Amino acid sequence: MARRPGNTLEKWEVALVKAMLAKKYVPQDIQAYFSRPTRSINHARISEIRDGTKHKAIKAASEAELDAFLEAWPNVDPVTGLHLQGDELLVKAREAMIAAVHTFNSAGLHFRACPGSAPMGHLR
Repeated sequence: MARRPGNTLEKWEVALVKAMLAKKYVPQDIQAYFSRPTRSINHARISEIRDGTKHKAIKAASEAELDAFLEAWPNVDPVTGLHLQGDELLVKAREAMIAAVHTFNSAGLHFRACPGSAPMGHLR
């Protein structure tokens, strides 16, 4: 079975993993910080970073960056399960969709064009 493309660590996450490894965090615990309902990280990703087989060029996060991450963790929307930083574009798209639905359904809107509806001059 092929890996799903969304199950990869971003560069900022790799930097945090390296900082955690430097502080002797257990790899299984590190994995838990980066897995969430929308993305499962395999323990092999942490091992690749630890062993230096992947992401050699990425530097470890600073102690302040790691502290900020840990203080904000879990930075997950409890309603959707989306990570507020890692799923930022998806969160924004969801908010735009909700805003569009609210605008369409608002009482002050007098004109509504629905997909498949006839233009005004072609009503039967």
